[in-house]
Amino acid sequence: MIVPALVLAVAALVVGGAGVLALRHRLPRNRVLGVRTVWTMGTVDAFRRANRAAAPAFVGAGVAGLAGAAAAAVAATTAAGVVMLVLGALALFALLGAGAVVGARFAAVEEAQETALARQPAGPCTAGEPAPACDTAPGPCAGSCALCPRGPAAAEA
Repeated sequence: MIVPALVLAVAALVVGGAGVLALRHRLPRNRVLGVRTVWTMGTVDAFRRANRAAAPAFVGAGVAGLAGAAAAAVAATTAAGVVMLVLGALALFALLGAGAVVGARFAAVEEAQETALARQPAGPCTAGEPAPACDTAPGPCAGSCALCPRGPAAAEA
């Protein structure tokens, strides 16, 4: 019973650690950990934002897995230990799956928003006007660049 509990504990530490790194925007884009979709793997920023959305579920999965592993190790070879091990593993995988769904949906929404912004017609705010000219009222934007979703103010955010 100790070996399966250790395997569950290691898996929980890896998942929880990835969740903590994602919460702090420190999870590097990789091919092993995190939410990996076509869109999230396209840019580092997309990967970080999608994994940030999924991070609370990843941390919860790590905590649930550690709790199940600890309870299984304490109960040793009894039936309760087996039940705790199975429940901990199920909780880890369920929360991990929920986090992946949240991150993938977040990535899909972000991709749809970027596509919609790219299809907007170019106006005076997006015609390559430098930021200082847009900030003054007499310029071609008359100060409206701060409101434009594709203007210089939005690019800085």
